[in-house]
Amino acid sequence: MASPASPPQTQADTPSAMRHTVQETLRTARTATARLRSGTSRWRSWGVVTAARRSLAVVTSTGWACLLLLGICVVGGVRAGWQEAWAAAAVLGVVVATAWLWLLPRGGHTVHHELFERRVTVGDNAIVHVTVHNPTGHPLLPTRMEMPVGAANAVFAVPTLSPGGDHERGFILPTARRSVVTVGPVISVNSDPVGLLRRERNRTEAQTVHIHPRTVRLGVTLRGIMRDVEGAVTQELSSSDVSFHALRDYVPGDDRRNVHWRTTARTGRLMVRQFEETHRANLLVLLDTRPDDYETAEDFETAISVACSLALGAISDGREVTVLTQTEALPTATGMRLLDASCLLTETPDAYGCDELARQATTRHPEASVMVLVTGQRCEDTVLGRVRTITPVDTVVIALRCGSRPFGRRTLGTLTAFDLDRLETLPAVMRRAV
Repeated sequence: MASPASPPQTQADTPSAMRHTVQETLRTARTATARLRSGTSRWRSWGVVTAARRSLAVVTSTGWACLLLLGICVVGGVRAGWQEAWAAAAVLGVVVATAWLWLLPRGGHTVHHELFERRVTVGDNAIVHVTVHNPTGHPLLPTRMEMPVGAANAVFAVPTLSPGGDHERGFILPTARRSVVTVGPVISVNSDPVGLLRRERNRTEAQTVHIHPRTVRLGVTLRGIMRDVEGAVTQELSSSDVSFHALRDYVPGDDRRNVHWRTTARTGRLMVRQFEETHRANLLVLLDTRPDDYETAEDFETAISVACSLALGAISDGREVTVLTQTEALPTATGMRLLDASCLLTETPDAYGCDELARQATTRHPEASVMVLVTGQRCEDTVLGRVRTITPVDTVVIALRCGSRPFGRRTLGTLTAFDLDRLETLPAVMRRAV
């Protein structure tokens, strides 16, 4: 009895036919890509590429995933004839099409944001005031706006605004750390609820806030060698110096070389010159930025505050001052420029030690009369001891070490070092140091 004939096997059912189909699809895709590349220059002249890029820029990562899933569903429906794939493609298509409606313009808001203070000190309040105005003659629909604040992002909703109406918001910036914070721009955001599309428009310009380190007034003046012809004049009187102050009557013990003979002849009394003391007051502040020399990051912040306090005191007294780190020299033309630059100071992991910093500093600035080295309490005693040996003999050298140990004085070879655990003890330390 003859066996029943097996059903004929079509070409579409064989593996070779499937490979042939895939190869044809890839060949068609390559041809289309080549045509697209050949016509790109012509499309650019028409502005099609620019417009396409702008349109695609609003698609988020979620949107691209949705479009990819939509394409897979369409291919599955066409190739395999799956009804479920067509149903999923229809739903995704409606969602994508509806998402574009959320990007329609919602009016012409004008936005202004104002910083009450462009420069604040660590711990002070920095307030940003944002005003959204409706300049049109019709109500504007609600919208959402964002404002970058450093690494954070402030998000706020703007309600429906009547013609000429305003919406005001205030924000307090975090000022716990020394830094330069960029505030803005304020951005109006149009997006769909699912997050497939997102369009942003800048409404204002970005502004910066400098958060300065804390400083204290020293209450003392750091002076160097006296009787320097180029030194700074002080209020202390002397019988022998280079800055003439006034004439006074002679008293026993005065140097007769200071007798002003012309006035003596006119008045009939011995008159001598009186002088104001002059000091060479070139202050050199060295700030160690090597992280291994500090116990914690807070100790480094204290060191920055100490260095800035010393420099500001010299600037306010009219003294020449130079502030150096292992990597840069801070501007000292004005106190504000110094504080602005200090906001950007960071630790330098591969920096050389304090002794090398002092050697290079004295080589570049041999005229310094007072050198203050600000470092951490983990800096080795042997390193600090070498600082005094490589600086000029006529230069006053003081080392300040910031850390957990409270106020104390130590002698390291011929160098005097002072420990301090907080900025508020700096005036007392400097009174002991001078």
